[in-house]
Amino acid sequence: MGNKRIGMIGEEAAAMFLEENGYRLVRRNYRCKVGEIDIIASKGSVLCFAEVKTRQNFNYGRPCESITEEKKKHMRKAAQSYLDEVRIGGFRPAKIRFDVIEIVVEHTRGAF
Repeated sequence: MGNKRIGMIGEEAAAMFLEENGYRLVRRNYRCKVGEIDIIASKGSVLCFAEVKTRQNFNYGRPCESITEEKKKHMRKAAQSYLDEVRIGGFRPAKIRFDVIEIVVEHTRGAF
C-alpha cells in the first residue's frame, strides 16, 4: 500500500476519532498558497488545527517527530489565512490550538 493511500486512511481515522470525541469537523484538507491543514475542528470555544501523521511502524520514530519547524511555520500561516477568510463572515473563535494526531498501523507478523 502506498504512502498516499496510508495517509488518506489515517486522515479518515483521525476525523472519525475527533467526531467520536465530541469535535465538530469544520473543514478537511484546507489549502492555501502558504500551506495546508489536514483537519480543522471545533469543540466548545476552541478551534483546532490538526496535522495528521500516519505511519506503518515506529522504525523512524513517532509520527509527530517528522513535523519540522518549517511545517509548523506553514501551518501557522495557513491557519491565519483560514481565520482571515472566516472573519469576513463574522466568525471569531475564542481560542485556537494546534494538535497532532498520530496514527500508527503496525502489523506484527508471527506475534504468537
